[in-house]
Amino acid sequence: MYWFLKGFAFILSQLQARSIDRLAKILTFLSFNICRIRYSIVMKNLHIAFGNEKSEAEFKSIAKLSYYHLTLTALEFLRSRRISIAGNVSFVGREHIDAALNLGQGCYILCIHLGNWEAFGAAVSQAITPAHVVVKRVGSTSIDRFVCELRDYNKLFVFNRKKKGDAIRGIREILKKGEIVGFVMDQARSGEPRLPFFGKDATTNTALASLSRRFPAPIIPGFIRRVGVGQHVVEFLPALRFEASEDRERDVLQQTQEFNSVIEDMIRRYPEQYLWLHNRWK
Repeated sequence: MYWFLKGFAFILSQLQARSIDRLAKILTFLSFNICRIRYSIVMKNLHIAFGNEKSEAEFKSIAKLSYYHLTLTALEFLRSRRISIAGNVSFVGREHIDAALNLGQGCYILCIHLGNWEAFGAAVSQAITPAHVVVKRVGSTSIDRFVCELRDYNKLFVFNRKKKGDAIRGIREILKKGEIVGFVMDQARSGEPRLPFFGKDATTNTALASLSRRFPAPIIPGFIRRVGVGQHVVEFLPALRFEASEDRERDVLQQTQEFNSVIEDMIRRYPEQYLWLHNRWK
């Protein structure tokens, strides 16, 4: 699989943007209309998130566009060794992250699976300061090897977790160096509390709230949106501010709930570019 991906990536790198767009639309038709991959989960998620706000036709349109943007993200990432994934990214609200980094504490970026998140990390690392993220292994060993090599090439740095506690130590050192820790926290995490998300309780990752108490640093919400094939805009929002109390558990829950609210707002702005395939309310 590793060498297949290398070969496929090379072929993709020879195509023009218009051809990549056509290929993405063909693959979207196959996955959405024919194979209906995770179709029931996507539609369930959309109904939970938007309820009566949208019609069934709008749900289907958003769903299909979500498949299309996910497919484009994969194709853009695959060919990024030869066609830069961060070469055509502009920034909105950069003053927010610049101000945070100028404090000398590093910073956290609260981000989600919207637009081309691989381009997000690469663009931030290459244009601002090194960005590091905690991610899960991707597929088989050979697929994960290919993905990790490509992320290294794009300067999207992934935590190396060989043993328990590695991520915690890594985060502390990264913040000490004044760099960025990215938290993609829009997916379910077992063993965590269920908190409201689009009005319905969902298992929610509290790690960012816990770590920010242990290692204080500004928290900047940010996301990326696609404006064309290989063309993206990264938007940073003002730093989130919280008052700590003596009740740590309550603070972590309240802060995490605020994160959920910020994430909701991001998704509502560009629902067609969000990854609805994840079973968020399982």
